[in-house]
Amino acid sequence: MLLFSKSIAMIRHMQGEEVSWLLRWNEQQSQSRFIEAPRLEGESYRDALFREIDWQLSLDRKRDYLLSSVPRIHFEVSPCGNVHPAKTFDYEQSDFGIVEIYTVEVYRDAVKSRLDEDPLNCWSSTKEILSGVDGPGRAIDLQQYQFMIQSEAIGRSC
Repeated sequence: MLLFSKSIAMIRHMQGEEVSWLLRWNEQQSQSRFIEAPRLEGESYRDALFREIDWQLSLDRKRDYLLSSVPRIHFEVSPCGNVHPAKTFDYEQSDFGIVEIYTVEVYRDAVKSRLDEDPLNCWSSTKEILSGVDGPGRAIDLQQYQFMIQSEAIGRSC
């Protein structure tokens, strides 16, 4: 049985050779998170992210950012939290979740500046994320961190 179906946005900013990833602080959970969107009935994973990015970051998908047309990675997750390649579960008899991770590019410096002004936003390096913390050293959502590590969505060379 499908337990969850969601997509995650890896919003990045390039400055020379350095990559920074946008995380948002969640006060209730005391952790930082990538933008995550549950997929609603009849909605694509990509459309779910458009909805959440536009709402959470107050951005306009037509002029502020580019969401990749295909996921960086698509995987299934078993109830114990292990990541598996797609279509490895019997959809009728197994409990599992589906996650798609997309890359997002911010268009202009003005948009980056707006994102910087929001105190909930935090740009984090690849090294920080792979260590399980954001830029200021706060914990990243454990489930998202495990997804990133197990799926290798953020390569160690990024």
